[in-house]
Amino acid sequence: MQTTKRLPISTTNIALVSTFVAGATATALTQNWSFAVLLLTVGLCGLGAALYARRPNSRDITRLNAIEYRDERDRELAKQGFATVGAAALILTVFEVVLALVFFNALVALISCAQMFALCIIWGTANSNAVKRR
Repeated sequence: MQTTKRLPISTTNIALVSTFVAGATATALTQNWSFAVLLLTVGLCGLGAALYARRPNSRDITRLNAIEYRDERDRELAKQGFATVGAAALILTVFEVVLALVFFNALVALISCAQMFALCIIWGTANSNAVKRR
């Protein structure tokens, strides 16, 4: 009988924590110590939250907020939460684009527009996948 060993935290959290640690390392290499400490602290707090959510007696909301799903029910609840987050992200990005076009230079506006475009592509792809599954 083959058993699979579960990772100490989810793959998503591994990616997030690794990104914060890499950012802290890169920021430290530029000798921007305050931002390096900030990024490392956020990464370690994320790691702590993920490990805390992995406890056998953790509550549903703790697992959802930490992106540490235990079963299909957790995944379904997370989809509902992320759907709301996605809608809010699109609305905030539209505000960001408008503000960038009004108050900032072309590079900032271009980055904001690229972010909005990427979110719209992801949204459309997710909607297409959801429709195909039903």
